Amino acid sequence: MMYLLYWGLLVAWVLLLWPAFQLQGTARNWLLVVIAAGIVALVYETYMYLWSFANIRLDILLISMALGCLYCSALALLVVRQLRTSAALLASVLVVTVGGMSYKWIEVGRESRQLGEIIDETNRLLFQAKFRSPEIYESQFGPFAGASEGSPTGHWQIEGRSRYTRLIINAKGRIWLFYQCQEDAECHSGPGGSGLRKIGGQPGVWSASLKPPVGLPFDIKITREQPNTLLVEVYDQIHRFSKAPPPVDPAPAVKQLRFLGPFSHLECSGAHARIRQVWLWEDGAHLHAVGIFSTLIADRQDDFVPSVVMGEGARHDDGWHFAWQQHGRSGIAIIQLKERSAILTLDEVGRDLEDADKLALQSGGVFGDERIELAPLTSSEDWRHWFDNVLTGHFVSGYAPAC
Repeated sequence: MMYLLYWGLLVAWVLLLWPAFQLQGTARNWLLVVIAAGIVALVYETYMYLWSFANIRLDILLISMALGCLYCSALALLVVRQLRTSAALLASVLVVTVGGMSYKWIEVGRESRQLGEIIDETNRLLFQAKFRSPEIYESQFGPFAGASEGSPTGHWQIEGRSRYTRLIINAKGRIWLFYQCQEDAECHSGPGGSGLRKIGGQPGVWSASLKPPVGLPFDIKITREQPNTLLVEVYDQIHRFSKAPPPVDPAPAVKQLRFLGPFSHLECSGAHARIRQVWLWEDGAHLHAVGIFSTLIADRQDDFVPSVVMGEGARHDDGWHFAWQQHGRSGIAIIQLKERSAILTLDEVGRDLEDADKLALQSGGVFGDERIELAPLTSSEDWRHWFDNVLTGHFVSGYAPAC
């Protein structure tokens, strides 16, 4: 819609041709300038439409603002010269195009703010979830037992003011360096190209490569200053960390949901792997589910596997019934639980299940994803709030099995 309004603005100069023919002198010259600007903008946009593949078009905003000002000046001139019919036509076009585009830009700004709020909430939820209990902390960052003698294993807290907040090193030499990404949440750079490794024959000195959430891996240097103090060099700056207990919740909340884990089915078709996987949570008479229903190239890494929040299914005689709409697509399914397996009847079109195949899903997943598997177990409301945020703009990443 925005682009159609923009094209309307690009051809609005046509309405000035007849007034330019009627007027004389400076008034005509100014209308010719406005017409020329409109023609140049039209030629430029035609070129961009046919031969450019730019995804981000800030030039549209700038051109729209410039043409809007020029057309408004032309409208004022038509009113002064009492060319009422031409002025009314041009005013109508400007109200529709400029007004419509302004409304759309405001809407885009509102959506951008909402997306920013979702990202902030996602960061907060993920940070809190990784320290939700000792068991989750161990599964996310462990193991911590069995480290080599002298290894700086454990949780380390920054001393003084710094962009960085904490450092976690496990017994296998994997490292997480946390930084303050917003007021109430911390993000981290995780294990990259290499784990913890000693530098030459120097005692108490190590290096490692870390991978930030976005961007290229970077190297850090760790020096044990004292038994409970580390000096960490990041981008040529030294930061001092002290040994400290992790911020694990000492009294985890009561769980109302039970995570049953992932269940999956793999079917090969030539060079493609047809993958059906669901993660399930049980809550009394209700079952919650998130699924992956994709056909991928087999034996290949795929970083853009879409997931579907199937939501909450109600119990019926033949299992739990699910119905969902997401990203313009709908679907319905029935899930029946068996011992260490599940039966999935799926219709991704969302019409009916009469002709849908029943698939036997085995316990275990083809893909794993912390944003799915860290979902809270405290209540259905917390579960829904989690998935209303953490999967926005997120894709599951993993290796499609060979067929």
